[in-house]
Amino acid sequence: MKTKLLLVLVLILGIKIDAQWEKVASHFVGATGQMAVHGSTVFLYGYQGSQYVYRSTDNGTTWTNIANKFPDKVYYVHGHGNFIFAIVGVNAIYVSADDGITWTAKPSVAVPSGAVLSLVSDGTTLYAVSNRNVVFKSVDNGTTWTQITINYTQAQVLGLDFAAVGNTMAFCAVNLGSFISLDGGTTWTLKNPSIAIGTVHAHNNEIYGTTFGMFKLVNNDWTKIASGFPSGLGVTAGTKASVSIGTKIFTYYYDIITQSAKIFVSDNNGNSWSEAGNNLPTAITSSLNNFLAATPEYLYCYISSSQAVSGVYRIKINTASAIEDDNISSDFSLEQNYPNPFNPETTISYTIPSNVKSETINVTLKVFDALGREVVTLIDEYKSPGIYNSQFSIRNSQLPSGVYFYRLQAGSFSSTKKMLLIK
Repeated sequence: MKTKLLLVLVLILGIKIDAQWEKVASHFVGATGQMAVHGSTVFLYGYQGSQYVYRSTDNGTTWTNIANKFPDKVYYVHGHGNFIFAIVGVNAIYVSADDGITWTAKPSVAVPSGAVLSLVSDGTTLYAVSNRNVVFKSVDNGTTWTQITINYTQAQVLGLDFAAVGNTMAFCAVNLGSFISLDGGTTWTLKNPSIAIGTVHAHNNEIYGTTFGMFKLVNNDWTKIASGFPSGLGVTAGTKASVSIGTKIFTYYYDIITQSAKIFVSDNNGNSWSEAGNNLPTAITSSLNNFLAATPEYLYCYISSSQAVSGVYRIKINTASAIEDDNISSDFSLEQNYPNPFNPETTISYTIPSNVKSETINVTLKVFDALGREVVTLIDEYKSPGIYNSQFSIRNSQLPSGVYFYRLQAGSFSSTKKMLLIK
């Protein structure tokens, strides 16, 4: 009994200690500074009197300003496949194959009377989102682009944001909200809840929209998801800057009346939410979007509300005790990897339940090819109850495209799932 009680106390105390946001950088990169990740490399960029593009390879502990690698202002940074892309100046696209050490120019995107705002990826296709009524897609890593036009004659369409899951697409426009397409961008329908959608985000083959409330696109319509948010996200509260990693979705929650903010997390496709850690500055950040970034190990947030608190904050997310409460599932589980298909890396999540007979249990997680040959052992160690993420990367690997299997074994529990590598 004492041993079990001690384990519970360790878990609970671990939650309180690990669930603390910590400030890892005091860099101020402007009121609308943004963040991006590629693998475990983290980028922070913005403009405040001069251009800043910071890069960190040690989880945000140290940063290097690489702004001198670009001939003009960097407007957006985005990871896609084996590459990290940057929008530089007026519609120029730069790409790096070594996580930001060296950069080369790609062909520019020709936006009619406009500019490229951002880049979006659905895992296989790269999209360039403009500030006009067009989105461009590339299936060859930005070498060639195909134009998608959002046709709407009742008002001028000025682009804000975009998300895609296969042929289902959502495009946000200034003063209009979201347009939805179910046929890969051939036809579009203006569709919003009572207050127009301002940003969109794809996760686990579903599209989420943020505004004064959090919504999910279900059967071609926006459904509100508010369980776990304070007061259910009323008319004075909103969400923005959503980001996902593995099975988790994070969103930045703010209340314009109380002028306070928190970050919330969902691990069940947005059906319920809980606060992710504590100690994050409560003042609402000035950044509009893309100030959250997540690696398999950490969630990062750039705060730009005031010079006193501005900087990068992080919280550990690779185990349940980092952001979850003590409601660990009573069942073992192995989740579908995300993203899937993947290239060059994917995250596999699994749960060790709270009712295991001993304090720890031996866990193995292995990857096999289609012929059943072992490719790699990702995990072979004793684990305490919790929710874990493990990353499978093919960087520096000659593995071909195709179907692979991953198998979790923990005591008498065994589960195998399939994943697809596309190069």
